[in-house]
Amino acid sequence: MIIYYSSTGNSKHVALKLHEAFKGDIIDVCDFEQPSSFYLADGETLFLVTFNCFWGISNKIETFIRNSEFRNVKKIVAIITCGGYLGGGDDLIEKLFLEKGLPKPVVYSLIMVTNYSILHNVPSFEAQKRKLLRAEKTLDRIIEGIQRPYHSNGLICKITPKIHDQYEQVRTTVPFHANNSCIGCGICMKNCPVHAIEMIGNKPSWVQPKCDHCLRCLHRCPAEAINYGTTTQNRLRYTYEAHNSGHL
Repeated sequence: MIIYYSSTGNSKHVALKLHEAFKGDIIDVCDFEQPSSFYLADGETLFLVTFNCFWGISNKIETFIRNSEFRNVKKIVAIITCGGYLGGGDDLIEKLFLEKGLPKPVVYSLIMVTNYSILHNVPSFEAQKRKLLRAEKTLDRIIEGIQRPYHSNGLICKITPKIHDQYEQVRTTVPFHANNSCIGCGICMKNCPVHAIEMIGNKPSWVQPKCDHCLRCLHRCPAEAINYGTTTQNRLRYTYEAHNSGHL
């Protein structure tokens, strides 16, 4: 069983490739408004695929895991896509599952292309190509069972909760806005996994004080009209699909 949460397509690609290799159910958490119950077949691995948020995972996926029920789980593998460094995210993920009485997961960090353009520049197309080629080779090794799992050291684990606490502080929606390039298509509203956006006067309005900061709205806007304050202006947009089509 593969459970995934993706914003710009990195984690979805990983989930689809795992599904090709291992079959079983593939579950997008965005299809679930309420927690659910999942029963694994004998010998089946539970895969979790999601993206790094301040050395941890996002509020939506963490809440989904905490509130859902997983039965007959003997092995868990977590693959966390990120733009660079997972920090002590493995420790947080391990504790999350252990608190539910589930097996300690094997955690892998998979460096792909960053989408968190609030803090980082999205790399050039050529740099993206290099990163994704390396990521694909690492993913192949994970699937083959020959990739070394990710392990953070004790010092990093100690400071990770403080780093991850910053995520809760910064995930305000106040700076989000759409400029005059907005075409009123409503894709951002439809794509928002936490329903933080409504179309008001044919333009998006962020109606919840906080969201998941997945940046689906920003990166998947066809007019590139959405920004987060001034920090994302003139920065590249990125989706895994657009990269592979060459349309950047």
